[in-house]
Amino acid sequence: MTVTVDAGRCIACGMCAYAAPEVFRVIGSASTVIAQPEGRDPRVRDAANGCPVNAIRVKG
Repeated sequence: MTVTVDAGRCIACGMCAYAAPEVFRVIGSASTVIAQPEGRDPRVRDAANGCPVNAIRVKG
């Protein structure tokens, strides 16, 4: 599973950092991937599906 955040779309709402704090952190005006998840983490998919501006992409 590979996760990316489109900083240009991100509004830094923090929902992803709340859902998966070991993967996401809000830094400045955008969320950042601080570590790729090990294996398939359903919380990461939930964060991507819940992103209000669809800035999170999950592959794999």
